[in-house]
Amino acid sequence: MLADIESYLWGVLVVALLSDVVLTGYGLQHGLSEGNPAMRLAVDAAGIVALLGAKLAALGFGVAVRRDLDDRGAVVPLGLAIPWVGAATVNAVLIL
Repeated sequence: MLADIESYLWGVLVVALLSDVVLTGYGLQHGLSEGNPAMRLAVDAAGIVALLGAKLAALGFGVAVRRDLDDRGAVVPLGLAIPWVGAATVNAVLIL
């Protein structure tokens, strides 16, 4: 069933990734702080590009794993999208 909507899940994943990075950057510029302690250190050291790099690394790993799976591999974009949609939603709520 997930295989039928896999391309949609990849789209949601990309939108969630970009939304989280943009909203996190905006929030940081307006006095909010990164909630993940490890990412807080990385963002303090390298800026928002550290968050983007970490997300792109996770995305790359997900793509590599997906290539090795059959139809069950549609769970990969779902597994990445869920926490990123959640993070983007939290950021939006905090900013608004």
